[in-house]
Amino acid sequence: MRWNWRSPCDPPEPRAWRAVWPKLVAVAVALGVWELVVLSGWRSTDVLPGPGPVFRTLWDELWSGDLLPATALTLQRAAVGFALGMAIGTPIGIAIARVRVVRTAVGSVVTSLQTMPSMAWFPFAILLFSQTETAIMFVVVLGAAPAIANGLVAGVDHIPPDLLRVGRVLGAPMERAALRRTPRRLSAVRQRSQAGLGVRLAEPDRGRTHRAGGRG
Repeated sequence: MRWNWRSPCDPPEPRAWRAVWPKLVAVAVALGVWELVVLSGWRSTDVLPGPGPVFRTLWDELWSGDLLPATALTLQRAAVGFALGMAIGTPIGIAIARVRVVRTAVGSVVTSLQTMPSMAWFPFAILLFSQTETAIMFVVVLGAAPAIANGLVAGVDHIPPDLLRVGRVLGAPMERAALRRTPRRLSAVRQRSQAGLGVRLAEPDRGRTHRAGGRG
């Protein structure tokens, strides 16, 4: 038997290198543009620091132990926000997808809420809940729930009508016929949920409405 052992010093496989080098170039270009913008003096370094100070601060917080609690707080917000967004957005999406009157009444409103930046809700959230964790979760859920609802509506709308008609002819209710096709349509829900939740989690941190106990 012939074994094909590779030494750690061996160069990477050509196929792997072809997949990696464009990403490395993109990261290098982004860092270079970032540094050039900082050197141009467009904004003060207090507002827009360069890559060097940012990475040094990240390294210091990693070794001081501040980074891990902040990461845990962000993950906690992600889990709670996604759960609340699913609990609120799923019934809204089902109602919009199944009831024509509901779609006509609130369909455009839900889409408008998804396109609005979450930063626009911060003054309202602070007025309601002050600078608390509840204000952050309010903004996160208000951003994630419309994305989940619209993703569910898009998934249901893309079910071929012929399949629903065949299901009804065979005696299956429309809901059961739709559910049989749901796994193939969940990508729309997943993609929109990730996009909505990711943006909404980043923006509360930029708003600095977190409590003094963690950065998130």
